[in-house]
Amino acid sequence: MFTRVDKYRDARTLRIQHLYRWFTHSAKEQDLKPRQLLRWDLVFYDGDEFDYVVIGAGAAGSAVAARLALAGHSVLLVEAGGDPNILTRIPGATLALTGSNLDWYYDTIPNNKSCLSSKGGKCRLSRGRCLGGSTSLNYMMYTRGNKQDYDFNVTGWNWEDIKPYFLRFEGLQEPSRLPKSSGAYHNTSGITPIGYFGDSGNPWHQRIVEGLTSVNFPYNPDVNSKSQIGVSKILGFTSGGERVSTATAYLGTKNVKESLKIIKNTKCTGVIIDTENIARGVTIARGFNDTINIFTKKEVILSAGAFNTPQLLMLSGIGPKEHLEEFNIPVKANLPVGHGMSDHVLPIINVRVDHDSMPSSNILSIGSKLWQGLSWLLMRSGPLASNSITDLTAFANTECYDFKLRRLLNDRPECELPNLQLIYAYIDKGLLSMVKSLYEIAAPHSPEVMNQVVSANEESSFIVVSPVVLKPKSRGWVKLASSDPFEQPAIIPNYLSDKRDVEEMVRAIKLLEQVVETPAFKNFNASILKLHISECPAFDEEGYWECYSRHMTHSVQHAVGTAALGQVVDERLRVKGVKNLRIADASVLPHLPRGNTAAAIIAIGERLSDFLLQDRGLE
Repeated sequence: MFTRVDKYRDARTLRIQHLYRWFTHSAKEQDLKPRQLLRWDLVFYDGDEFDYVVIGAGAAGSAVAARLALAGHSVLLVEAGGDPNILTRIPGATLALTGSNLDWYYDTIPNNKSCLSSKGGKCRLSRGRCLGGSTSLNYMMYTRGNKQDYDFNVTGWNWEDIKPYFLRFEGLQEPSRLPKSSGAYHNTSGITPIGYFGDSGNPWHQRIVEGLTSVNFPYNPDVNSKSQIGVSKILGFTSGGERVSTATAYLGTKNVKESLKIIKNTKCTGVIIDTENIARGVTIARGFNDTINIFTKKEVILSAGAFNTPQLLMLSGIGPKEHLEEFNIPVKANLPVGHGMSDHVLPIINVRVDHDSMPSSNILSIGSKLWQGLSWLLMRSGPLASNSITDLTAFANTECYDFKLRRLLNDRPECELPNLQLIYAYIDKGLLSMVKSLYEIAAPHSPEVMNQVVSANEESSFIVVSPVVLKPKSRGWVKLASSDPFEQPAIIPNYLSDKRDVEEMVRAIKLLEQVVETPAFKNFNASILKLHISECPAFDEEGYWECYSRHMTHSVQHAVGTAALGQVVDERLRVKGVKNLRIADASVLPHLPRGNTAAAIIAIGERLSDFLLQDRGLE
C-alpha cells in the first residue's frame, strides 16, 4: 500500500517528466542535436596509410592531431566514442554526464583501505568516451598547478619548458577582469577560449569567500599567476555560456575540419610493431569481427588516457615482462607500464545549511528550473551557464594553518606550495530524492550512507566540500584483466595505502570545522553532516574522521603516471625501445600538478606536436 508521501513523490515525479517533455519540445531542433564536429561519412579500408595515426580524441589527442593536420600532414584520429551530446555543452548539467554513455565509468579493484562505503568497496572512475574526452565531461576548471610541479627531473622538463605551451592554447577572454600583474601569465590569442562562468545567482559564493577570508585565506584573483594560495573565483573552459572542450576548440575549427580525418565509435585494439621494434600502424575495430589494419608513414601517437594507454601498450607487448607472459603476449619492450598511478582524492564533506529559497520539490521551484533551461537554450544565460559554486576554489598548505589562532599563515617559503584544494558544490534542499538515480551513479554510496545523506537533504540544503589531497603519497597500478582488448583493464587505485594521505584528509576536515564556525556560515546554521558508519567510532578523538575518510573516499578523476616520463617515455615522449611510437596524455605525468589536470594535458599535446614537427624536420 502506498503512503501519502509515496503518492506525493509519484505525482512530483510525473510533473517533472511532463515539464521535461515540454522543455525538450520547446527547444530549437538544432540545439538538441549533437554537433557533427567532423565529417562522418568517411570510409576506411584495411591497409589505408596516413602520415600519423592518433589514438584518442581527448585533451592531448585532439591538440596534437589538429596541430599536425594544420601543418599539412595526413592524420587519422581514432576515437572509441562518438559525438558529445547537448548536455556536454551546458555547464550546469555536468553532474548528469557521470555514468552516461559518454563515460567509460571504470570499475576498480578494492584495496580495503579506501572507498569502504562505496558499493562493493570499489572506487568508481570516470573518463570521457567521446570527442573531447574528459574535457567534454569534467567541471571545466582552468588551473595549472604550481610551477614546481613541472620539474620532473627529466632533461627539458621544467616550468620554463612547459609554460609556452600553456600560453599557446589559451585564448583568455575578458582579461580586464584580472589584475594588470597577471598579464605575463596569460595569452588572449590562443585556440581555446578561456573565460569566466556565468553568474549562478547563488549567495554562497560570497559567504564562502567571507568564511575563508575570516580565517586569513587571502582573496586571490588569479591562481594561475604568481601565487596559488587563497580563495578565488577561477577561470574555466567556457565561453558564451557553453562548455569549451578540445572537441570544439581544436576539432571544430574550419581548417582542422577540412584536413583532419576521424573515425568515431571505433576502438584501437593494438599497435602493429614489426620484428625490428618499429611501430608500423594500429589495429582498429568497431566490433569483435570487424578489425582492420591502418598503417603510418611516420608515427603512432597514443592519447587514450591514463587507463587505456597502458592497456594498449601491454596488449602490444610493451610492459612488465612477467605480467605480459601471464597472458602469452610476446614482449617487445620490458617497461614499467601501469606502475606508479597517482590520483587526487578526497573525503566528501556535506555541510548542512539553511535553504535560501523554496524546496526543490515545490512546483514553483520546478518551474524556476524549467525557466533556467529555457534561458540557457535561448540566450545561453542564467544559472545553467554557470557550474553553480564550483568556480569557487581555494588553495592552501595545511601545514601553515595555525589551529590555535584559527588562521592560515604565510611565514615561510613552503606556505606557497599548497597541499590542499577546496572545491565546492551546492545541493538544494530536497533535490537528492528527486535525482537519486543520478546521485547514486555520481556517488555510489552504500545503502547505509545513501539513506542518511538523502534524508538529511530533505531537511537542509548542502554545501558539498571536496578537500582534495594535492600531493598524495599512495600509488596504484593498471594491469591487464585479459588479453581481450574489449575488456576493461584491471585498475587498482590503491588510494590511502599510505597513511599520510589519511592524516592530510583529517587535517583538512579539522580546518573545515573551523571555517564552518565562522559567522558567514553560522548565520545560516551550518554544520558538517556526521554520518553514522557502522565500522567507525562515534567520537573524533577515537578516530572517527580517519575512519570516515577511508569510507567516503572519492576520486577527482585526475589519474596520472601510468606511462611516466623517464620510465616509459623519454624526454621527447618516445616510448623507450620502440621506434615511431609516442604518448601524449595524463599517463606521462610522473606526478600530479597541484590543481586540475586538463590544462596540463592539453599543454602536453601541444608540446608533442612540436616534438614531432621538429624531429621529422631534422630527418
